[in-house]
Amino acid sequence: MSGLVLFIAKYGGFYYRVNIVLFFNDMIRNMLLHSPISIDGVSRMITIGRSLFIFGFIGLSLSLFYNNHIKHRFLVLTLHAILPLINIIFYDPVIYKPMLSLLSPRSTYIISFITRGWLVISALYATSLIVYYYSHVTIPWLKRQIKHILYGVFALVMFYFYLGFMGPMQVTDVHTYYVLYSDFTNFNPPLNLFEWYLGIGITGILSTVSLLSIWRYTDIEKRMGEETLMLDRKLKTADMGIKVFTHGIKNQLLMIQVLLNQAKLNPSVNEHGTDTSKDPLGKANIVVSETLERLDQLYRSIKTTHLQLRSVYVHELMNNILSRFDSGSRQLEVRIRLEDEGITILADQAHLSEAIYNILTNAAEAIPEEIRGFIQITSYPEGNFNIISVTDNGCGMEKKQLQTIFDPFVTSKNTTRNWGVGLSYAKQIVHGHDGRIHVESEPDYGTTFQIVLPIYQKHTA
Repeated sequence: MSGLVLFIAKYGGFYYRVNIVLFFNDMIRNMLLHSPISIDGVSRMITIGRSLFIFGFIGLSLSLFYNNHIKHRFLVLTLHAILPLINIIFYDPVIYKPMLSLLSPRSTYIISFITRGWLVISALYATSLIVYYYSHVTIPWLKRQIKHILYGVFALVMFYFYLGFMGPMQVTDVHTYYVLYSDFTNFNPPLNLFEWYLGIGITGILSTVSLLSIWRYTDIEKRMGEETLMLDRKLKTADMGIKVFTHGIKNQLLMIQVLLNQAKLNPSVNEHGTDTSKDPLGKANIVVSETLERLDQLYRSIKTTHLQLRSVYVHELMNNILSRFDSGSRQLEVRIRLEDEGITILADQAHLSEAIYNILTNAAEAIPEEIRGFIQITSYPEGNFNIISVTDNGCGMEKKQLQTIFDPFVTSKNTTRNWGVGLSYAKQIVHGHDGRIHVESEPDYGTTFQIVLPIYQKHTA
């Protein structure tokens, strides 16, 4: 764009009103006219800019499409660098000017047409890769980001081709100017004043769309960061009184448990040999034991200050979790699908196992006893991430509930076994692994948790 503006300024500009839009005033146009950059330098600016844009566009699409295949991506990108380099070298004035004496005007026109054809094909190839990747992404926040990349890139590509077809391939040869028109007897582009304003308006709109798309792309990351920061603040607030609370109540419960055990040893209470788990004292003892267990878990979850990460196979992690998982007395159908057993992640196995286990337990408890329940557990790679998905056919949640499910001490279950710390702990641990948790739910249909973790290595058999 800079090269084209310089070229127009050095040529003397166009209509007065067009000059006002392009240069604002004659002083700026005269300054560009007498700038030290030669016509050959302007030609190089246009050629290099045109080639680097298409090479960068292909690089962007390959970085999305190939993900972890770094060697393959580097090889393909190197091959795609050949044509841009040839274009830069061929259209350099030092080489192209002598070629003009050897090539006929028709030959230069054909070469210019082929070059533009290569640009179109390359842009279509890069766009198709991004569209293909977008259509196969299952991570919701990543899909939204790719969508905004597509909007921004589409706007830039439209702007690029407007300049690419209306601008010269080489400013020293009139036959490479305006490929959409057959009359090359006039150096001015065959546009009237309205068409100029229309073209300038289109470039302005496309530039605005591109900038807005980039802003929306970064806004997604910002919002996710704000949610994480808010959770951290809530956890720190909860931590302020929780240690004192757990210590005090634990001492009280231990005293009650001692008294209950003494009462159970009294022959007058159990003289008929009844099942102590069914009498009031036995039930009270069970409640106290469960409460103590939950207090220990609560203390451990808030106490977590650091994670010890090491390479862990995902399938080993999942097998360890599933061996612990117990749906209780209920008959739940648990479906398991682990797609790739060669994937490793950097993880603190104890904490991450506990976090995923909490999500599984939460899914089991969300299924009403009167329905035939199932839990679908899936682990699969997608790009640079491994996704662990947990889906249940439970009661589901309203959108308002989804906004608070990760807050500490928020729970919809009124029992001594659920204090509302499991999901906040799970999210804290997953974020500590540079991962994300995404939740989708619909009332009466069920809930899906997606745990997205960065892949460390892929081991092939």
